[in-house]
Amino acid sequence: MASGFAAAPALASADRETVNVVAPEYPRGAERRNLEGHVTVRYNVTPEGEVADVEVVEATPAGVFERSVLRALERWRYAPAAETTEGVEQVFNFAFAD
Repeated sequence: MASGFAAAPALASADRETVNVVAPEYPRGAERRNLEGHVTVRYNVTPEGEVADVEVVEATPAGVFERSVLRALERWRYAPAAETTEGVEQVFNFAFAD
């Protein structure tokens, strides 16, 4: 059985190009239990292109995929810009490939 990950396009970051995107790992426990779900986060992007002030908006099921998403976002980078981009929303879907 193959697990997969998909991220919906960022809703508020059309003006900021991503230069490094790291996919969250499918948690082993969730994979063993055949759990699927999603996490929606909101964050800011600093002028240097780093992700900051990450807030989990929704997670289903709660407590399963959030840590994986937060770890991945620590490594995301955007193109530099003059100002902070606020309120970027991103949805991470965790599902098994057919």
